[in-house]
Amino acid sequence: MTSSHTTTRPPGPRRLSWLSVARQFITDDTTTTLSRLQQTYGDIVRVYFRGESYLIADPDAIQQVLETNQGNYGKSDVYDDQLAELFGDGLLTASEDHWRRQQRVIRPLFRPAAIQTFTELIREETRAMVARWHQHDGPIDLLAETERVTLSIIGKAMFSTDMTPHADRLRNALATVRREFRRQVGGFGPSVPQWIPTKHNRDLAEATEFLDSLVYDLIERRKHSATGADDMLSRLLAARTDDGESLSDTQIRDELITFLLAGHETTATALAWCWYLLCHHPSVHRDLYAWTQSTDWLSATTPPVDESTLAKRCVQEAMRIYPPVPVISRELRAPDRLCGYTLPSGSDVLLSQFLMHRHEDYWDSPLDYRPARFAGPSDRPTYSYFPFGGGARMCIGRQFALYEAQLILGLAVSDCRLTLESPRYDSFDAIERESAVTMQPAPTILTSVDSWE
Repeated sequence: MTSSHTTTRPPGPRRLSWLSVARQFITDDTTTTLSRLQQTYGDIVRVYFRGESYLIADPDAIQQVLETNQGNYGKSDVYDDQLAELFGDGLLTASEDHWRRQQRVIRPLFRPAAIQTFTELIREETRAMVARWHQHDGPIDLLAETERVTLSIIGKAMFSTDMTPHADRLRNALATVRREFRRQVGGFGPSVPQWIPTKHNRDLAEATEFLDSLVYDLIERRKHSATGADDMLSRLLAARTDDGESLSDTQIRDELITFLLAGHETTATALAWCWYLLCHHPSVHRDLYAWTQSTDWLSATTPPVDESTLAKRCVQEAMRIYPPVPVISRELRAPDRLCGYTLPSGSDVLLSQFLMHRHEDYWDSPLDYRPARFAGPSDRPTYSYFPFGGGARMCIGRQFALYEAQLILGLAVSDCRLTLESPRYDSFDAIERESAVTMQPAPTILTSVDSWE
C-alpha cells in the first residue's frame, strides 16, 4: 500500500553500484535483477537505466500511472530508441496524438464479432499442428511449435497468406530487436545513432528492410487484386479516419508489422509457458482434458469471446506466473507523488508485471499454479494483475490473444497430452528466463506427444 516517507528519495543502489546493476541486466535475466532489487529495497526502488528511473511494484501506484493520472505519463523514450526503427508509428510505439487517431480506426477490428470471424482459421491451424506432432519422430520444441502456429494464424488473419516460408527470417528479425533492446536498456549514456554502421545497427536495418519489402509487396498486390479477402489488410485498406481519409501505406505497414511480430510472439510465449506449467501440474492438465471432453465451447460455431472457460483460466494463470511482457515503462511529464515519494519530471517509471503477479501481499502462495484463481470475482487490487498493461494504452489485441490461446490450448489438449522431456528441475521455477521486451524460456523446452489413454 502507498504510504508517506520522511526521506526525499526512494531507496536504491548507491551510484557506485549502478554500473554493476546495469551489467546484471545484460548478463542475467531481467526478471532476476528486478526481483533482487525489490527484495533488497522494497516496492519502489531508485535505479539508473539510461537516466534516473524508479522500479514500482505497488498496485495503487501502478493504477495512478496507467489510469488515474495517466495524462502525466507519456510513452518512454526507450520505445522510440529501440523499437520505432522496426515498428514505425504502430500502436506499440506511436506518440500520444497519433496513437489516439490510430486506435479509433483499428479498434473495430478487435471487437468480439470481428474476432469470431477467425474461429475456423484458428481451428484449422491447430488441427494441422497436432497432426504434425503425431507424425513427428521424437520430442517437439514447444516454443518453436507455438510460434509456428501463431505465426501461421496471424499471417492468414492479416494477409490471407501462408507466412511459414518467412518464419526463420521473421524469427531472426524479432531476435535482433530483443537483443538490441536488452543491450541498450542495460547501457549507460545515449544510445548509438542508427546511422552509425555498427553491427547492431546493420542487423536492425537488415531486419527492417526485409519486413518493409515483404509487407509493402503484400499491400501493393492487394490494392491491385481483382478479388478481395476478408482479412486485416483488407479492413485496414477500407478503414477511414475521423476526417474520412484512408490510411497511408506507411500507416498500414506499421500496424501490420506490430500485429505480425508483437502479436504472434506474445501469444506463442504465453502458450509455451502454459504448457510447461501443465506438464509440471499433471492433475490440472488432466482436469483440462476432462473439460475439453464435456464442453460445448470448443465446438460452437462462434464460441463466446468473453466466456471464462477452464482453458482461458489456465492461460491467465500462466500469464500471472510468467507474464509474456515482464515490465513496461512510462515517462513522467511533471513531478508526481508515488508510494509516498515525489518523483521528478523526466524520470522513467518501470512497472513490473513479473513482480506484481508474484507479490505475496496480493497472491496466496504465488508460485502455486492454480487456474481457479480466475474462476470468479476477486477483492485483489486491479493492478495486482495486468498482463496486457492498463489504461488507455492497454493492449488492443488482448481479447484476440486470449481467444486464440484458449482455442489452441483446448483443441490440442483434447487430442493429446504433452509430457516434459527436458529441461527437468525439482522446482519448475528453476528454469532460466530470457527477458527483452518479452520473457521467454531460455532453454529449449522439449516435450513428447502422448495419448490420454
